[in-house]
Amino acid sequence: MTPNSKILKEILSKLLEKKNREALERILERVHAGDLFVVFRTLSHSERIELFKILIDVNLNKAMDIFYDLDEDIQIEILRNLKISQALLILLNLSTGELSRIIDKLPKNLQIELLNRLEEEDRKELEKIISYGEDNIAPLISEDYIAVQEEKTVEDALNIVKTSPDDMEIIYIYVVDEKKHIVGVVSVKELLTAPPNAIIKDIANSNVIVISDISTKEEAIEIFQRYDLFILPVVKHGEGILIGVIYIDDILDTLVEKTSESIFKLAGSREEELFYSNQVFKIVKLRSKWLIFSILFELIASFIIITFSKIFFNIDFFNEENRELILVKDFIIILSFIPLLAAMTGNISSQASLILTRGILTGRLKENFKDFINFLFREVKVAFIFAFLTSAFVSLFAYFIYPHHLLSFIIGLALFINMLLAAIFGGLLPFIAYKIKKEPTYFSSPLVLTINDIFAILVYLTIAYYLLKETSL
Repeated sequence: MTPNSKILKEILSKLLEKKNREALERILERVHAGDLFVVFRTLSHSERIELFKILIDVNLNKAMDIFYDLDEDIQIEILRNLKISQALLILLNLSTGELSRIIDKLPKNLQIELLNRLEEEDRKELEKIISYGEDNIAPLISEDYIAVQEEKTVEDALNIVKTSPDDMEIIYIYVVDEKKHIVGVVSVKELLTAPPNAIIKDIANSNVIVISDISTKEEAIEIFQRYDLFILPVVKHGEGILIGVIYIDDILDTLVEKTSESIFKLAGSREEELFYSNQVFKIVKLRSKWLIFSILFELIASFIIITFSKIFFNIDFFNEENRELILVKDFIIILSFIPLLAAMTGNISSQASLILTRGILTGRLKENFKDFINFLFREVKVAFIFAFLTSAFVSLFAYFIYPHHLLSFIIGLALFINMLLAAIFGGLLPFIAYKIKKEPTYFSSPLVLTINDIFAILVYLTIAYYLLKETSL
């Protein structure tokens, strides 16, 4: 943030704290949307919501300008916390493509109200786009383009350009026939340098790269990369009729979205968790599938270790009369759960680290210690639920394999403590990296994961040692 932005943020925060709406309205009316956008990304959750509510009343156009530029998770956060009437003011100003991208992440009552308020044509268009599926390019298609009939002159085309909306980006002019089939493309530079009386079709490039409206986002990304495009015209499948264009800005957003989605999947998490700031059980539900799979497979690994230990050492784990081997048995059982311990603490730590890193990179947690603490506390609460359920289940499993109350308790207790510590450890590192002027991803290296494993194993074995050393088994 620039010094001016920091000053603006401090002023807005103080006025919000004092609930001085009149002063806030004056500032919001005068300050440029670009400057407000920078501040909005660094405000706390409650400050951002309250300020946006006021901005909607003061200047809806400015509110829309800021809303367009915010990351999707912040957009959803705002919409979820507005009154339905205010949320509808925002939503009804979005295109059907933009609505299709976020509608399924809105509360059900807001979705229903939105569909009731949409014009019939827009509602059908929205339903059509949604029916294509989330991977279709439909949400990316923009109608902000200029198409000129092939028989028109350069002068005619220039007049159309002059009368176009001020906010329309014009790089190319598309040439179409009477049925709107695309037949060529002309750049603005070519148009400006051509004779005014020249026929537009004669100066157009007929080799136009297009994409069908049934194509996927991945296909669009590939075409943009392959041909180094800024704009890609979209034609109706099987007909070749020009229906819109895709801008590189939207493709870059999609590329970031796809990359984020892949990264979150690798950690067994989802980016939509950012929408549920205080809904701990909702987040638990989103993560549970991956963690359940991880637990089950790691228990198989533990069982394999125990089975081969029996074979190698010829030990009967159920023979309590064999007193001299009891410590060996205990140690083998303890060691057999280390893979599960490392996997679970690694998962919890990675998920917390990823969520906090994403929050910092999107601006939600920068310069905002209060929201960071709230996010970290949320991650600890999620970890507490998983730790409790996992440790209880694993303790029962350990007792089933080797019926020993204290040993089962040790395994469960160590797992519980380590999973909580992993959440704190994973959440703190991105914020520490940011504070020491490093990228939040700086501490996401294999080295840190290794340190996490070492620390978890050290805690695990220390607990086992102190609880077992005085016990004669």
